Amino acid sequence: MNRKDLELPTFLCGTVLEVSRRFIKILAPSNHIITGIVSSKNLEVVVGDIATFEERDGDIFVTSIASSERGLYRSVHGKLKKMGSNIDRLLVITASGPTFNPVVIDRMLAAARARSIPASLVINKIDLGLAGLEEMVSVYRRIGLPVLLCSAKKGEGIAELRAILEAPEVAIVSLCGVSGVGKSTLLNSLVPGAKSRTGDLSTKTGQGKQTTTQPRGHLYTGAPGLTKVIVDLPGVQFFGLSHLSHEEARLAFQEMIEVAGGCRFGDCKHVKEPECAVKAAVVRGDIATWRYESYLQILEEIAEFKQF
Repeated sequence: MNRKDLELPTFLCGTVLEVSRRFIKILAPSNHIITGIVSSKNLEVVVGDIATFEERDGDIFVTSIASSERGLYRSVHGKLKKMGSNIDRLLVITASGPTFNPVVIDRMLAAARARSIPASLVINKIDLGLAGLEEMVSVYRRIGLPVLLCSAKKGEGIAELRAILEAPEVAIVSLCGVSGVGKSTLLNSLVPGAKSRTGDLSTKTGQGKQTTTQPRGHLYTGAPGLTKVIVDLPGVQFFGLSHLSHEEARLAFQEMIEVAGGCRFGDCKHVKEPECAVKAAVVRGDIATWRYESYLQILEEIAEFKQF
């Protein structure tokens, strides 16, 4: 559609769907997708932002970005990187087999919790079986995390995914996971027009070959008149969290919160302190050892980049 046919008023707001250098795609009112230019190099724009734009001589210029909520961040070599804004639900995508990585899962969940983003765990490729994963799935469910089992290949669980997307409180959903877990295949099941490239697993590492290189928003249209945004985030093998505070790290693990009241010290870090209720719960088996180790690894990363 020609931009001039839209008859845009002087100023409008829309949701950012994609950013490439200074070029930007925006979901404008009436669900039109338009392409514009970020007017200033100093204006940081990410997918999910609400952008104010104007038309000048037939071109679209983004002039400002609204303050965002529920932004998803990760650290890259100690530097903060914003991945998306205004996320109503984060779907942490993993899969049966060698790509199931609880360390990365826990980090993605921690990043979401630090910014009050509701999260769900989606385990794809269940047609391969869940051998060895049953206990981990049980642990995640015990801490109150919604866990959805699906197979994009066979269409299992897709209806449940659609139900998440079509919830009235959800406008933007982000898909996050390591490469090779089938994010693109799931996306193609939900948005056939997305045409995301799919990749095979590396025979050397067992990890996936990345097929998404930058965050990209796709329009999901379920029931008539329903339009949601699904943000496909690039697959990552490591999700840095050096930007978190100790308090944010502690509060990211629900099972630790539930027993921390029994610690001798109110500011217990659950590492070397005496009479630590969390460490005692790990010894008893009430807290999974691998979850506690995920927590310790986050603290080690924080210590690497911050003096404390």
